[in-house]
Amino acid sequence: MTEKFQNYLLENTIAFVSVFSMAYIMIWFGSFELEVGSYMYLPLGAKILMYLVFGYRVFPGIMAACIVSGIVLMNSWGDNLLIGALSSCAGAIAPIVAMCFMNQTHVSNFSKLSKIDFRHILFLVVFTSVISALLKFFVYMQDVTLNINAVTFITHYIRGDVVGGLVVIYFALAIVAPIIERSYIQKTG
Repeated sequence: MTEKFQNYLLENTIAFVSVFSMAYIMIWFGSFELEVGSYMYLPLGAKILMYLVFGYRVFPGIMAACIVSGIVLMNSWGDNLLIGALSSCAGAIAPIVAMCFMNQTHVSNFSKLSKIDFRHILFLVVFTSVISALLKFFVYMQDVTLNINAVTFITHYIRGDVVGGLVVIYFALAIVAPIIERSYIQKTG
């Protein structure tokens, strides 16, 4: 195996573990209901963070984590495996769509992590939440057995995505980054 492929596997493994662990923590703190989502959907923040750190090449790891967590932690999305898998695709693609749109409209360029403004990350979380909620709504509407109120569904999903995304991003920036920085300074200093 080449070093480039090993880095690719390592990055996707890190993305898989982070998204899956956030899904586990989300389920541990409360339940996930298909019609209203979760009040703090942590995996969206992990997805955004992984795309910011590693780029779009971690999509396979994020997608795998979404599907595995849906099957293992959410009982195959309440026995709606196909709809749940499509919803996972929507949730994994939403940050990419939001980031590409923001890059194309010159709102922010996420290719240089050191030049990202927190206000742009805040907008990215909100914009990704809206895209994700709309995509998931259209996916779930394909299942005729679900009785979904559109306004309730979209507002709950957006709120849960925004809160969960901001919690994960804040945790990474305020707690994890300083710990890594201190350990790096101690090793080099």
